[in-house]
Parts: sequence; C-alpha cells; structure tokens
Amino acid sequence: MLRALITIGLFSSVFSNCIAVELPTGGAPLVDKGTVIDQLNVRLQNDTFGSHKFEEVEHPEFDRVLKINLNKQPKNTWDTAFGLPVAGPVAQGDLLLVGFWLRGKSASGVGGAIAEFVFEKSSEPYTKSTQFLAESPSDGSWEHYWVRFRSLEDYPKGGAVLNFQIGYQPESMEFAGLEAWNFGQSTHEESLPVTELTYAGRSSDAAWRKAAADRIEKQRKANFTMTIRDANGRTKPGARVSVKLDRHAFDFGTAVSVEMLTGSGEDNDRYRETFERYFNSATIENGLKWKSWDDQSTHDATIEALKRLQAKRIPTRGHVMVWPGFGNSPDWISSIVDRPVALGKVIDMHIREMGYATQGLVRDWDVLNEAFDNVDLTAALGDEAMINWFKVADKVAPGVDLYYNDYASLVRGGFPTAHKEHFTKTVRYLKENGAPIDGIGVQGHFGTLLTSPERMLAELDRLQELGLKILITEFDVEVAGKSLQSDFTRDFLTVCFSHPAVVGVLTWGFWEGAHWKPDAALFTKDWTPTAVGEQWIRMTQQEWTTELDLVADDNGEVSFRGFLGEYIVRTDGNEIRFKADASNRLQAITK
Repeated sequence: MLRALITIGLFSSVFSNCIAVELPTGGAPLVDKGTVIDQLNVRLQNDTFGSHKFEEVEHPEFDRVLKINLNKQPKNTWDTAFGLPVAGPVAQGDLLLVGFWLRGKSASGVGGAIAEFVFEKSSEPYTKSTQFLAESPSDGSWEHYWVRFRSLEDYPKGGAVLNFQIGYQPESMEFAGLEAWNFGQSTHEESLPVTELTYAGRSSDAAWRKAAADRIEKQRKANFTMTIRDANGRTKPGARVSVKLDRHAFDFGTAVSVEMLTGSGEDNDRYRETFERYFNSATIENGLKWKSWDDQSTHDATIEALKRLQAKRIPTRGHVMVWPGFGNSPDWISSIVDRPVALGKVIDMHIREMGYATQGLVRDWDVLNEAFDNVDLTAALGDEAMINWFKVADKVAPGVDLYYNDYASLVRGGFPTAHKEHFTKTVRYLKENGAPIDGIGVQGHFGTLLTSPERMLAELDRLQELGLKILITEFDVEVAGKSLQSDFTRDFLTVCFSHPAVVGVLTWGFWEGAHWKPDAALFTKDWTPTAVGEQWIRMTQQEWTTELDLVADDNGEVSFRGFLGEYIVRTDGNEIRFKADASNRLQAITK
C-alpha cells in the first residue's frame, strides 16, 4: 500500500498557502523517486546553450536538485530540455499524476524560471497528452506543482517520456522532487491534487485593468452631436431620439465555413443567423486556400459565399494567397521545385487569379501565411519572392489591405522565441524592401500555455513599432475549466480592444458543429452559448455598446458619447443609419 504526503499550490506566479493532503492508494510509480533526479537526461546541445550539474541540498521534501544555467536562447523551446522515459506501461485513458518542485529567476530580472512539462510519445510524431507551463515565484522561492491528466494513447514501458522544455528564456533554475504515478482507469480524478492552471493578471483588481479601461474610453469612443430636422429642414427642439450602436468599427469577427454559409437545412439557417447577429466581419476559413480553390465545386461555393457576405455589407478577409509549404499547395507543385522560373510564374498566376476573381468581394488578403514553418517555396525561390508576391497582389487587388499572417507572437506564455523573432524580422524585411504590406495578422490559438495580459500588451507594443495595423486573425482558447476559458476570453478581448494598433479580433470558427477545435467553440451543437460564447456576447454587445434615449435641446440638437461604429437613429417613426468615426462626425449610410 502506497501513501505519500503532498502539497498543492497555484500556477504562474499566483500562490496560496500550501495545504497538506494525502495521496490516495493504488498508484503505480512511473519513476524511481529516490534516484530520479540523477537519471534525468539533460539536453543543452553539448553545453551550447548553458550548463548543468546535480547537487545535494537540505530540504524536507528532497535532497538532490538539478541546477541549470541557460545563458542562450535556442531556436525552439524543445531544443533545451530534460526528462526521462516512464518506467512502466501506460494505457489510453489512464489517470496520471506528476509532481515536481521548481525555483529560479529570469536572466532579465523579470519573473521566475520557466519549465514546460510535456507528457509525450518518445518517438515521432511526438504526440502529447498534456502540456503545462510552470513559472516559478519571482522572489526565488520554491514552488510545488502537480499536473493531473489522462493519457491519450497506449504506451509500452519507455514508450512515453516526462519532458521539461526550458528554451523560453535565458535563466537560472533548480528542479527537484520529481514523481509520477499511474492510477489506471480510476474514476476518482477529483481525489488527486492539481495545480490549477491560471495566468498572472486574472484577478478582478489586477493593475492592468484600469489602464486598459482608460485606453478603451479614449480610443474606441468619441463625442457626437446631431441636429434633428423635419421633412422641411426645420430643427425640432424637444424631439425624442433613440440612438443604438448596431455595428462596431472595431472588427469582432469570425472565420466562416463556406459549406455552412451556402448550404440548406436548419443548422445552416441557424449558422447564418448566429453569425450575422454576433459578428461584424468574416474570414473564409478554407475555401480560398489553394487546394480548395482548385476544386471547382468548392471554388464556386466560395464565390457564392463571398457574394452573400457582400450583400450583407460584411467585410471579409481572403485567406490565403501563398502558404509556402508543399503540404499547403497542390501536390504537383513539388514536381517543379527544381525549375524556379516556372515555379515563380505558377505562383504569380495563382495570386493574379485569386485577386481578379475576388475583386470587390474582400477587404483584406493574407498574402503570406506562416513563413517560419513553411519554407519549401521560399527555399526554392529565395526570400525576395515574398516581396514579389505582395507586389503582384497589390496590382490585382487594388484598395485591399495586404497582410502577413503568423502565429508566434502572443501564444505560449508570451516569451521570446525564434519563431517570434522571425515574424518581426520578416515584416521588417518586407517593409524595407518595398513590399506593399498594410498589416500584421496575429493568430491567437491558446492552449494550456496561457499568456498574461501584461505580456500580451508588451508584445503588441513591440509589434506596433513596425508601423502597421494589427489584426488578431485566428483566436480560440482550449483549456480545461469553463471559468478559466471565460476569464481568459474576457481578458484577451480587453487587451486587444484597448490597444491602439489593434483593429480587430476574429475567432477561428464559432459553432461546435463546424469548428476545428470543438471544445473552443462559442456555441454548442444545439446553439447554446458556451462559456466563451457568453463572454463574447457580454463584452461585444453588452459592455462595449451604446444605446441611449435622448431629447433634442432648444436648437434641435442631441449630443452623446459612444463607441465608434454604425448607429441606428430613430425619431418620429423614422430610422436612419449613421457611421460614427473618430473624427467626431456622423455620416449617413446609404444601403
């Protein structure tokens, strides 16, 4: 019979007093707790990125620690890591518990040490059952972490590894007390301890909130005055006027499914109705990707979808002209990679075809997508090809904003990475070499490695220095716990809406029945709002809205302060739509 005394703490620089609890019986050890520290395989690429050693210490819970000094940041977070294989078999659905202690500090002097725990297959494709980003206390004290999860696969002895990736920042860290248990198919998950996932700045009294609210008030609202007149042009003192914001100037949009927009059936009808009610802009999710575009039926449906959106006056993004990897191009493209002249002409022709076919139907184009991970086309043609792609797009899509879209900036805790550096370096390269780029498309697919609001704001400040508009093009959050998912959505929207360089946030889908990550959807299959959906509706249509009943003064004027966007103004049974912009002007809109 196995029993152990354990403690519970809180994650990500937010701590409570530790509470002693007792580990239930029945767990099979996956590591030898007594010797596990010395068994760790530390990978610093022959000390290229730092050094390590094992030392004895005095601590009531352990007597050996691994010390690491990481003095150089690698290209990928997993390039510097430590870990070991599990000492026993694991079955799909097994309930696992991993505990460890961590302390340290960042070389920058801001924050503690970072270690990302990953339980993954020990060989390709390195599929993962969980990821947990631990940041030790900034005061250098020890913190105890518990990660509770279920295995997503079957593994033989040694077939899975307990890995700790540390390539997030230069830092000094100490690691100790690693233990791992397998409780099999136990249903008593709640009896096991867990370090609750959260993020710094989540509390309602967090310091960043007041400044964000002040920025929203200053940047997203303005004062407006209108004169109420009758049919003969005479002012109408005392006229009763209702003013209601109908559509934000800021994009609160979503990716949309061509099949759902153009298809028939009850769900298709609800899809269109829900989209039009809760979102004011769109991205074609898949229909404009090269492989889909070359399929005639998808091609035709995509054009139909674009025309439907245009008829509703919904601004739409084109995604994507060039996604420069073979896996995202027609299969035959790889057969001409050794003929760069032909390859270049084919890509130019594809850009021209898409630009001409969608003229007047799209507001933005992602000309280039994810060039850090997808390098086949640039390897064959050189980086200068990217400049040419923007120039070709500019000629065939006049008046359309052109974007480079990638996913590095805001995710994975907001820490510096080679991917993030490549993102900004690519944007600078395009600008400095005459590419007609208008905006930066910043994806935001969040999992368990959540980013604090203050780090996101700092990253947006860094991107703002590039001098382009910023659009959050692909937002979703998939974490355990409805409260956490809802709170992060609230704070993510607040961060973005408050930042002067950000022009919008688009979710990557909204309905569970047509979503690449169903657990991240805003609406369930029966169209009930999820925790994320409830937060989206509350923020975009309740908290950030303007709806007033006014009475004209002696000059027939009404004045109000409201959010920028399109308004419906009603008086004496008449209805007029106005656009309220940052110049404090109200411009009538003709449908």
